[in-house]
Amino acid sequence: MRTIKTSIAVTISITLAYILKLNSPFFVGVAAIIAMQDNLVDSYRMGRNRVLGTILGAVVGLLGSLISAGNPIIIGIGIIIVIHLCNKLGWNKSISIASIVFISITLNVEEGSELYYSLNRILDTIVGIVVAVIVNFIISPPLTKDKIYSISINIIDEFSQAIKTIVVSEGAIKKSSPLKEIEDKLGAINKEYPILMKEIDIKLYRKDLCDINLQHSKELIKKLYNNINILVEMGSGFNIDLENCKILNKIYDLEIIGSDNLNNLDMVYNYHLKTSLEILEELREIFEMSS
Repeated sequence: MRTIKTSIAVTISITLAYILKLNSPFFVGVAAIIAMQDNLVDSYRMGRNRVLGTILGAVVGLLGSLISAGNPIIIGIGIIIVIHLCNKLGWNKSISIASIVFISITLNVEEGSELYYSLNRILDTIVGIVVAVIVNFIISPPLTKDKIYSISINIIDEFSQAIKTIVVSEGAIKKSSPLKEIEDKLGAINKEYPILMKEIDIKLYRKDLCDINLQHSKELIKKLYNNINILVEMGSGFNIDLENCKILNKIYDLEIIGSDNLNNLDMVYNYHLKTSLEILEELREIFEMSS
């Protein structure tokens, strides 16, 4: 979808550039491409950084072109000024685009059209970014909440399969076998979660849309992972108590025979197994209620 939306954004942007008779449709299209990110927070942030950088680069470029357009020494001094100002203002992510716009103006501007050229660079950028952000938001918006929801649903199935593998295994359990795919999905959740927090901060979601406590589900998933990891480390060959056997047989359609003759290690194993099953059931209820 990002590919399709980028194409749509570029098409609309360049069409608007023709309609508005902007100086350079090229810069409009470039701005639209850069602003089209795989989540709305990055799209907004990238667009903001490019606008700020373009304005700063255009202002300094205008001053440089008025002093001596195309002069290498003036360009070198201007680059120092641009980078210094970006750092002072905390616009570190805008340094590259500010420098590019500055050089573009000082090298390409014609005498007498410095102000016109600089304003056009700013307008080109704003048009491309606004179009890209709107397209990204309207057409199949990449909401991080939906990504985390989808990964969480999938990881619950992985957890369930991991528990079954651990219980029915008669030999040593390879840690990578039941947990590898879970670890990958946990990494994906941890990567997306800070973006979700930023989306919530900028009020991207209405309160009535936040039907799942994703923070709580994330904590449960982490706790379940730790318990299953302990079970994997403990290995196999333990006696399973009657209560856990009843639950396991019902969930997985097994015929495990339980025991009430448990040693200390058996009790530790059954504690973590019971905790894992309870968390798994709680996670299923959370996501089934919201579906």
